[in-house]
Amino acid sequence: MNLTPETKDLLSIFPALLLGGGGAIFLVLQFLFPANDQRILRFSAGLLLLVSLFYTFDLKKDPGLGVFFSGQVVISDLTIYLNVIYIITALLTVIASPRILNQHGIDFPEFYPLILFAVTGMFFMTTSGDFILTFVGLELLSISLYVLIGMAKNEMSSLESALKYFLLGAFSSGFMLMGIAFLYGASGSTNIQTAMRFVQGMNFDNDPMIYARIGLGLFLVGVCFKIALAPFHSWTPDVYEGALTTMTGFMASGPKTAAMGLLLVVFGYFTKIDTNSSWTYLLGGIAILSMTLGNVFALKQDNLKRVLAYSSISHAGYVVAGIVVGAKMEVVYYLILYSFMNIAAFSIIAYLENGKQIITYDSLRFLVSRKPLSSFGLLVIFFSLGGIPPLGGFWSKLFLFQAIASSDNFMNRLLLIAGVINSAVAIYYYLRLTVSAFMTEEKGEILSENIPISYGLTFASAVSILFVLFSWIVFHPSAL
Repeated sequence: MNLTPETKDLLSIFPALLLGGGGAIFLVLQFLFPANDQRILRFSAGLLLLVSLFYTFDLKKDPGLGVFFSGQVVISDLTIYLNVIYIITALLTVIASPRILNQHGIDFPEFYPLILFAVTGMFFMTTSGDFILTFVGLELLSISLYVLIGMAKNEMSSLESALKYFLLGAFSSGFMLMGIAFLYGASGSTNIQTAMRFVQGMNFDNDPMIYARIGLGLFLVGVCFKIALAPFHSWTPDVYEGALTTMTGFMASGPKTAAMGLLLVVFGYFTKIDTNSSWTYLLGGIAILSMTLGNVFALKQDNLKRVLAYSSISHAGYVVAGIVVGAKMEVVYYLILYSFMNIAAFSIIAYLENGKQIITYDSLRFLVSRKPLSSFGLLVIFFSLGGIPPLGGFWSKLFLFQAIASSDNFMNRLLLIAGVINSAVAIYYYLRLTVSAFMTEEKGEILSENIPISYGLTFASAVSILFVLFSWIVFHPSAL
């Protein structure tokens, strides 16, 4: 094995080198700027994300698709699209966050370097061809999120969320690392492709195969926690509610996409997706449980951040259902639309909170009379999340369900039926917002608030809403 990297190897991770190196430099340079002026850091971080976005698209040409660093890094169409999602969600978060940081009195210049580190971690999570590098990327992302969730040091809810996420995240990382150890013990390698060969097959008398299956099971426990699949979802509503709202939007889009992307990448190493295998039934059952529990618990919520938290659990179930049956680009298409919907939803909620409100259905009563654009934005996003045509969320669900329905296998039928029924159930709590904002004459608490305009939040939500409204006209899975 040649341990000296070639030029093409370095080019394959150049976007990650830019972001990680830039984050490290920003940690030092922050001391050169006035303590209360973070504009230079913000603009520099945004510029660096734009440059890395350009080079991410350029990976297809130089160094091209393939395997680098002796199998440590894998560049494919799938990983490029996932990396684009991470960078765009991070960029929109950087643009949307200044108002929220000021409203909560947070002087935290490390915010921008940590966002860059988080994106670097996501890059390595799904671009890695080796379990060790995957775990390093996951931990870089997780540590960044622990700090970002708890950066509002004077707010108990933020600290409580950070502690809960840290403790449960540490346990899930332990499961994942133990799974990697079992996979290494069975296969003699941490290379994902090599290790996954020992997972397939039906020979249960083969000790290495048994250890490999145990290892993959433990690894999936950690992945399910990061995705927030039932029954590993309990942290989600509390963490989403306690974190700053734009930070919640980032968590619900970029890192969640990275975790589901990791599952998609790992399943891609199966030589053939066997819809009758034990893994299909295991993850299919988890997907159905996640869809159902997420929607049932969302029905009982009034706080919009908790509604979206439980909604994210059900949407994770839809995505995993697609992964289980072998869908790829349909899953990526769903993740792209879902990320934009989350950024828009949490940006509008952050604007309406005005640094102090807790946004509930009741507080949004007759919102259209005072904030018609915010009302329209929430209407579009919640309708899209509910899968109402012709919005982007409808097309993402349609393409995903078509992929699931492409086989008459029993598991495919079960997943399709569960997905359609749960989508119908979810319409209730999505349309409930419409009733509150448009169809009641009682005035909610927000109408008495004088909320100044925020250009950052407006830009992030407007770009995301326009994408959800019109992207489906020219953008579909076959274009990926």
